[in-house]
Amino acid sequence: MTGFIVVTLNWNGREVLPAMIRSLSQQLPELGGRLLVFDNASTDGSDDLVEEEFGDKTWFSIVRSDVNLGFAAGANEAIAGLTEEVIVLANSDTVFRPGSLLALLQGMERHPEAGLVGPRLLWPDGTLQQSQRDFPFPGPLMAEHIPFLGRYTAKSSSHDTERRVDWMVGAVMTLRRRAFEEVGGFDESYFFYHEETDLQYRLYEKGWESWFIPSSLVVHVEGAAARQKFGRETYLRYIPEKIRFISKHGTPGAATIFRIYMLALQMTRALLGLVIPVKRRSDIRFTLPYCLKAMRLLYGAMGTSESGESMNSRSTVTR
Repeated sequence: MTGFIVVTLNWNGREVLPAMIRSLSQQLPELGGRLLVFDNASTDGSDDLVEEEFGDKTWFSIVRSDVNLGFAAGANEAIAGLTEEVIVLANSDTVFRPGSLLALLQGMERHPEAGLVGPRLLWPDGTLQQSQRDFPFPGPLMAEHIPFLGRYTAKSSSHDTERRVDWMVGAVMTLRRRAFEEVGGFDESYFFYHEETDLQYRLYEKGWESWFIPSSLVVHVEGAAARQKFGRETYLRYIPEKIRFISKHGTPGAATIFRIYMLALQMTRALLGLVIPVKRRSDIRFTLPYCLKAMRLLYGAMGTSESGESMNSRSTVTR
């Protein structure tokens, strides 16, 4: 079996990190791998908690950062200097089903052209969490919101077949170290979300592929750390990062098209929320305050986080 390491970034993950590590406690020694916890200046004692429980295991190690580097910079720092050929970068709010780690490693071996492979993600109740995506340029993004077109998007495609995809939600990313280093790792300018989208696009540009491995099952408590910081408005964070991605990789004018489309979408949602009260009660995205915040983010400054904080104060988020 190829030499591998599991790396997880932790920020105040007391409620989720122990379960994640326990799910790997049998798989790691059986496969000859090890786990590195990179703690991003947690303040809830989660780093001490897991060190106390697992510190005597030969496969466990922990590194602490004095400052919160954020997800992208933290991942780059954690991976720098590793010698393993395969790096399984897993969110702290994931739980690996039995055999899932082996399935990812075998998937990487089956596809030598893959720079990244990912598992089938499940919600905590065991239902499918759609994780396949088209690159988020305006056309595919609009198609996802149009019923008769949405069925043809990657998000709505079958999650039962092993296949090459544009990109996958990065709750668990099994990386070929050589490919990761070739593209320069994560772009640290991303504040929240879409770091994995940008990485997989740059892998694609270099000829590397991303493969979906449905035989690997991983439970994902989406956005566990992000909700500590942003509560129910977590999904607003996707807007500035989509703009960042489109501005970086899209054609001239693509970001403007995205802004116009999103403005129309938010106005439509706000109107529907006003005339159909059950919608705004069941989904925050149809409330007027949420839609107004989304509109402001569409034209917010990209040099700082849209919450008004400096880029140096960012928090690790899980997807």
